[in-house]
Amino acid sequence: MRCRVDRQCRSQRGFTLLEVLIAITIFALIGVASYRVLSSVMLTDERLAARSEELRRTNRAFWIMQQDFEQISQRRVRDQVSITREWLLVDASSALPLQFTRAGRANPLGLPRSDLQRVAYKVDHHPDYEKEGSPFYHDERKYLLRYTWPMLDGSGDAARALVQVLLPDIDKLTVSVQSNQGLQNRWPPASASAVEAKPTALRVELQHAQWGTIQHWYKIF
Repeated sequence: MRCRVDRQCRSQRGFTLLEVLIAITIFALIGVASYRVLSSVMLTDERLAARSEELRRTNRAFWIMQQDFEQISQRRVRDQVSITREWLLVDASSALPLQFTRAGRANPLGLPRSDLQRVAYKVDHHPDYEKEGSPFYHDERKYLLRYTWPMLDGSGDAARALVQVLLPDIDKLTVSVQSNQGLQNRWPPASASAVEAKPTALRVELQHAQWGTIQHWYKIF
């Protein structure tokens, strides 16, 4: 009878303190390892999402430029002081280093206006750089900006333009014109044979703060 009671007591005996501590340690190690794996996966997912968004934004910016360049029109304009400007201007030393006239301006409301539009590109601080309370206030990053004007004649003043922010972290914009006389860094060229020069393509180079130089060619005629 005593032997049977002893066997029953042994079968109902619980875990010892050492066994409980070992089990807790094992579960803690498994939890730490699982957390590290999950944290690594989440961090990788965040980085991939950020990179995907950057690529999407970059592709969209180059698509907008392609739409502009493919519809360049040989229409001269008068600036704000009535000086005639060429339909295509490329000058790295200018306040707006790339200016041109393009066609195909959307007019969904059927307003009595031209489908031509004056467009310019430059690299500068965000338009809200001086706006207190803005998240871009004194933001030292530079952006690729697109300028448009509601009219052709009288355009050219950046303060009166509509500004579209295309890309952040752009340090420099370099534009060259391919013509029948070779690659030109300035347009119209200053040479005496400028009248005979005919542009055929634009080479656009963006200096990105992280990705380095991004270069695209665009056929214009």
